[in-house]
Amino acid sequence: VFNIAPMANDLWKETLRHLDEGNFTALEERLGGPKGFNKQITDWHKTGRFADQPEALAEAFTCACMLGRVTTAEYLLDSNVDPLAGTKTGLNGFHYAASSGNLAVIKLLIERGVPLEIENMYGGTVLGQALWSAVFEHKASHADIISELVAAGAVIEPGTLEWWEQQDVPSKEAKLLIAETLRNAQAP
Repeated sequence: VFNIAPMANDLWKETLRHLDEGNFTALEERLGGPKGFNKQITDWHKTGRFADQPEALAEAFTCACMLGRVTTAEYLLDSNVDPLAGTKTGLNGFHYAASSGNLAVIKLLIERGVPLEIENMYGGTVLGQALWSAVFEHKASHADIISELVAAGAVIEPGTLEWWEQQDVPSKEAKLLIAETLRNAQAP
């Protein structure tokens, strides 16, 4: 007969370590992929496992945003997790969603009124993170993310369009679409 409790406890300890260290992709793999991640995080929350671990819970939200796990992010928002609190790695969930190209998470966070102008450890806003990522970590969804952020009222810093036009963007189509979004937002 196997004793399941120590294995479950080991998985919990390993999860806390991954959340603390920002090993979000490794955590998802350890929990069995996207479905396993969604189920385990919500189950642990429902059973009170995170009750004395508010920092880990905040990081679990950030992790869900980075990984594009909308179901988990929405569940945690509905459970009153502060969407701006999980910043041990220097980025919160909104920044990670922008960086990782997770448009569905971006739409959820905009819909829920999460502040757009919160800064990451580098002083960049969510829009700034999305623009930087569109150049250096390009995903096909970055143009749509930037469009959503601008439509939601993200502040476009002076000189952004000029900076953007000087960048070597991996996708010529994205470069044109984002330039058009920035131009249209600045038009009188």
